[in-house]
Amino acid sequence: MNTNLLATIYSFIYILAIIAVAFVLYRFTKIGSEGVRKFIHILVSGWVLILVNCYDSLAWAVIGPVTFIFLNAAFVYSGFSKYLGMGNRKRDNGLIYYPLSILVLVIMMYNGLADERIVISSVLMMGFGDGLAALIGSRFGRHGYSFIGGKKSLEGTLTMFAVSLTILLVVYPEGPWYVSLLVAIFATLLENITPLGFDNITVPLISAFALGAFNGLY
Repeated sequence: MNTNLLATIYSFIYILAIIAVAFVLYRFTKIGSEGVRKFIHILVSGWVLILVNCYDSLAWAVIGPVTFIFLNAAFVYSGFSKYLGMGNRKRDNGLIYYPLSILVLVIMMYNGLADERIVISSVLMMGFGDGLAALIGSRFGRHGYSFIGGKKSLEGTLTMFAVSLTILLVVYPEGPWYVSLLVAIFATLLENITPLGFDNITVPLISAFALGAFNGLY
């Protein structure tokens, strides 16, 4: 069987399994809508590993992101989002921006504008960094503050920074470490100043451009 077709099948099974588990968690546990939202947010970012390891064709690689742009738009604007406890349409638009950002990164990668490590780092910082920041901030945040992007907590902000830095140090083990530090600070700032789910665009895409600018130092 065509390896790209297999990768696409794996991709849809992976994403649909995440959504199914999220639905069960929301309906049958005490995890609230925010926890479910971030559960999906974090795990979906893992699809980037299928992207860089299993595809060798742009035409195939864009199928997943394009499909979920439309499916997520239908999910948000049809009202089905209420079945996962969502209902803030402006905020839920982040579900659409998420695959849109991945689509742009896929196109950049296949056109030589971003290498695999840039794409992996950018997507995982968006998924794990922002997702864990929200979870830690809502659960353990004791030092709140208001910023351009809305209400934040010091604990959540530090989580975003720590996770982003860890991802960059793992993806770029050869360093230099100070470049990873600068990009992690930059990604954290972007997450803080971007409102209404638009951080699903600004964090991965602008971080990708920053990594590209520093690429010669790695």
